[in-house]
Amino acid sequence: MSQDTALATIQEGQKARIIRADVEDWIISREEDIISRLVSSYNADTLTNDKLRGSIGEIASLRAFRMELEGKIRRGVMAAEVELGEKNG
Repeated sequence: MSQDTALATIQEGQKARIIRADVEDWIISREEDIISRLVSSYNADTLTNDKLRGSIGEIASLRAFRMELEGKIRRGVMAAEVELGEKNG
């Protein structure tokens, strides 16, 4: 990995960490809201297959976004470790 590529990966990881810090509470709150809405619909006997599938899709997309951020953070950390290893080794 070239130094420029490593630096870009590190910066991308740092940006992802900042974004995760900004949106993590919102994502958790959103997931809880979706689940609460599903439970309310179930209790009111108004839960439909479409509503269930849509809610699962919403939760899946939130989790996919979180996993994408986590992957960028991990790649940034690994690139930083490689760069430090090359400078120290």
